[in-house]
Amino acid sequence: MSLPERFFEERQKHLLGREDGPVLAHVEEGSTLRVVFPPRNGMPGARLDIEVTGDALIHSPTVDSFVSFTIVDDRLKVTRHALDGTEHVWSTSLPTPPRDGWTLQDVIETQSAACGAGYVLTLTDGIDSVEMDGTGAGGTVLLRVAEESDPVVHCPSAAGQVVHWDEDGAFVVLQEDRVPIQPLLRMELLNDSPAPPSPAVEGRWLDGRRGLSLVLTDAPTDPRLALWNPCEATLQHLGPGPGAVGNGRFADSGSTSALVVSTHRGTDHITLLDLGSGELRPLETPDAGRLLLRVTSHLGTGLYGFSTAGGTSYWWITPDGTVRSTPGAIPPDPALTCPDHTYFVETPALVYRPPGRPTAAVIALHGGPESQERDELRWDGLYRELMHQGVLVVGLNYTGSSGYGPEFLRRPWKNWEASFRRDLNSCLDELRKSGIGPERTALLGGSFGGSLALLGCVLVRDLAGAVASAPLTDIRGQAARAAAQDERYSQWFALRYEIDSPLPHERLFVPEHLSVTEPKQRILLLHGKNDPATSFEDSSTIVTLARNRGLPWTLIADESRHVPESKDETRFRYEQVRDALAIVLNTSGTSGGPGPG
Repeated sequence: MSLPERFFEERQKHLLGREDGPVLAHVEEGSTLRVVFPPRNGMPGARLDIEVTGDALIHSPTVDSFVSFTIVDDRLKVTRHALDGTEHVWSTSLPTPPRDGWTLQDVIETQSAACGAGYVLTLTDGIDSVEMDGTGAGGTVLLRVAEESDPVVHCPSAAGQVVHWDEDGAFVVLQEDRVPIQPLLRMELLNDSPAPPSPAVEGRWLDGRRGLSLVLTDAPTDPRLALWNPCEATLQHLGPGPGAVGNGRFADSGSTSALVVSTHRGTDHITLLDLGSGELRPLETPDAGRLLLRVTSHLGTGLYGFSTAGGTSYWWITPDGTVRSTPGAIPPDPALTCPDHTYFVETPALVYRPPGRPTAAVIALHGGPESQERDELRWDGLYRELMHQGVLVVGLNYTGSSGYGPEFLRRPWKNWEASFRRDLNSCLDELRKSGIGPERTALLGGSFGGSLALLGCVLVRDLAGAVASAPLTDIRGQAARAAAQDERYSQWFALRYEIDSPLPHERLFVPEHLSVTEPKQRILLLHGKNDPATSFEDSSTIVTLARNRGLPWTLIADESRHVPESKDETRFRYEQVRDALAIVLNTSGTSGGPGPG
């Protein structure tokens, strides 16, 4: 199995906890959930197969089990599948079902002093919210169930997904997703006693305990961790150290400390934060690269790490801050080193250097635009293969990227051409110092990064060319399609781009402007025909326009969506991007090998 296939397969696994190593679960073909335990005493790890049935299934760290939920008429059957292979079944009544019965939309776990472990179900009858009562809640009912305890029903007064149920504090937290802007958090009391509503908070809910919630505010411009007390309507911003906060959880059984994941200089870091004193304790996770928080329990917090040179890994942080790690499926590559974070004048970048003298360069451009290049297995590990072919890779955090403050993020709005020209020229100047000219440099980007890759070839006429995956090539059409789905996108696009200008060079990201490249530049677009985010038809239009001008443009199509969703799609995109870069740089595309993994 190739590196991109193994990486895809490992990313689909669920980290449940840690024994002598990570306890992992994945869904086999059909309805079998397979739990794999780590090797012990030199023997292969044990396996447990759970047949998945019912309307919903969740993993419960509290009881170290998978729990399934099945609605049968006016009853709910709850089955606990313990990781020791035993099962326990109980049932409870449901509210009087409407029309054709309840539909189970979501389940979260909850904990209370009176009932212990419980579950909150989101039930809906499918009635449109406006038809129902105009509040946005529609026919939704929240139902808390626990064994040997009477169900508790709450009818939310506003739209949103339940993210936290606090039985002891008698309130529930609803999160209304408002993409492309921040979510909105609301607290509602569970009893009928009159009380003024708690002010809503803009931010993403992370964790809740003993009446307090960790939330992430001001993302992506200036993401900050905050402690929210919904009942007292207070919001206290915390100081978890340098870098952009990405995630966090309460680290102990109370609410005295938090484990914070942040990105600084292109690499993720973990900090243990004392919520009382504000004291910061950095935790060492060498060569982990990007860290995704996977599971939290009273025993600790589990994370999955992946790095270009460091490979994949699992990390376990105990409540007192003890760090343990286990290698993942992708081993480290001893011939490679972690990237250097540097600045090309004012433009931050990650530089991945090949083992020997570089013979060519790839400038990689992330999508978003409000995202960032960081040390991870970008493009499913393609950087490894490029470096072993002598290609120097620059992950360019162009002006407009997140992670470097709000002013840096907003600076290029409605001035993308001048801003990106400065970024690109600064990068090319540094590459020349390494003996690599523009004619030996390719641009690589996905989504909005693909748009910038095309723009770069228009701005710098002696670049070798570009590979653009699922690019945005018609900004006006893209904005109209997004606004048709959610009107909030109208303002989002209007703030960032010259949507209404009659001049193509001012709208910038349009076929008439992006297709004016040089005949010597090779341009290859890759796009899935079922992409719901950017338009395959727009990519087809711009390639046809360029080819009618006699330019060497190529469109490579498949049946995928915006990103690969299977091992086969992942392998196909990896191979197509690799081979496309080889065409642009006039290399073989396969020599040198990808290294370990």
